[in-house]
Amino acid sequence: METVALEDLDEVDLLLTELEISQGKGNLILCTVASPAYRDRVIEAIKRRFPVQVMAVENGDALIWDLRSIKPDEKTLIWTLPDTLSQDILDALNNFRELFYDSGVPSLVFMTPSALDEVIWKAPDFWRYRGGYHILKGEEYGHAYQALEALSTPFDFNYQNKEELLRRKSINEYLLKKINDKRELVRILKEIGTIHYLLSEFREAIEYYEQALKISREIGGRSGEGSGLRILGLAYARLGETRKAIEFYEQALKISREIGDRSGEGTALGNLGNAYARLGETRKAIEFYEQALKISREIGDRMGEGTALRILGNAYAGLGETRKAIEYYEQALKISREIGDRMGEGTALGNLGNAYAGLGETRKAIEYYEQALKISREIGDRMGEGTALGSLGNAYAGLGETRKAIEYYEQALKISREIGDRMGEGTALGNLGNAYAGLGETRKAIEYYEQALKISREIGDRMGEGNALWNMSLALNEIGNRTQAIERAKSALTILESIESPHAQNVKRKLQEWEEASSQIQ
Repeated sequence: METVALEDLDEVDLLLTELEISQGKGNLILCTVASPAYRDRVIEAIKRRFPVQVMAVENGDALIWDLRSIKPDEKTLIWTLPDTLSQDILDALNNFRELFYDSGVPSLVFMTPSALDEVIWKAPDFWRYRGGYHILKGEEYGHAYQALEALSTPFDFNYQNKEELLRRKSINEYLLKKINDKRELVRILKEIGTIHYLLSEFREAIEYYEQALKISREIGGRSGEGSGLRILGLAYARLGETRKAIEFYEQALKISREIGDRSGEGTALGNLGNAYARLGETRKAIEFYEQALKISREIGDRMGEGTALRILGNAYAGLGETRKAIEYYEQALKISREIGDRMGEGTALGNLGNAYAGLGETRKAIEYYEQALKISREIGDRMGEGTALGSLGNAYAGLGETRKAIEYYEQALKISREIGDRMGEGTALGNLGNAYAGLGETRKAIEYYEQALKISREIGDRMGEGNALWNMSLALNEIGNRTQAIERAKSALTILESIESPHAQNVKRKLQEWEEASSQIQ
């Protein structure tokens, strides 16, 4: 039996390591290889290490049947997909992807680069659900390889719970010590950084992203450099350092234009729009969003078009032009449904819910939130599920059904803790504080605000810290503790002004009122 080609020894070693760590657990590992003969040689290398069962996928119904028939004590499963994927196979992969994890054994799915193109665009939920991804044999991988960078952002990194994230982290940390190939090192560093990002450990994420950026520059990987700059910007934005984030986005935009990466250009423009929207410069944000939308349409990037339409909707909602926002959300929803982007569909539904809630049509908003929640649960998007539950809580709080709102907030809090989303945890705690404040249970509200404040400080979330301090000041004022209320409000104002939050002016006005009232009493 011929051995695996020397050029792929490192990648096969990565694959074997991931399979070893995944023993006894459900996992979905994807692998592209152009030649069936070469794929079979790789399978033989795997067989020398693990007991395996090879399953040739012929149609969607048979795949679903096989997945449902797996017993937890079975061998590692290797699935080989045909060169061209029929619609029923794509539908089975997309709609029953969770069965690969439910099986309790690792599954390795082999496909050709052209088949991966079909998977990415026609079965996107299956693609996002992967636990690992490996490329074997050759330098040209087609659109699928290019799409890997675009889709492997913090927001598309799917996982079920915090334990799964930590498992993936341990795999990558182990591989980091073994791999010498610099391109592969960049990928591993970015993934570890993304895991820290999802755990709300933004400073740690930045350290890994900076290492990846440094190597990208050393090897002259301009595309990798651009994506590295973009994700560094995202991390700084989550820390509330919006001006610094803008610097990174502008550098990424410059590189994308220099190398003709129009997709990267559109992404950088969207990121710049988000940054200026956070600074309250919404009209400027809209200019960037419109440029991003134009590029998406010119290059036929329908997923990017849907994203640009959603963020344009957010901008107009922020300006109070809610009906116009709804028009953009509906266009985005239509595109997401046409291309089968279920995560995008759920996001658009949630946005529509927010818009109708803003119009006072809360019952209609709840309908949209429930649809978004249903989709999040179907595709295993736990962060999206938590967001939808929080939105439902806000809606019921707006209807005065505060006890029901608390139930939703508690569910959102539980999910955030399970998946290690500390920023989401802080948001849920803040919402619970608001709910109990609305019930007149102000001291209980303060307890939740204190927990939210603690988390915000631990993860460096300046916006969350400022909001928690402000909410706490309102609660303290409510129970007659004006002195402490003023102290907390001053701290909140300092933070909100430092991050250029538009909310700072409201805090400043209220603080002046309290200080004037206090001076009159004295």
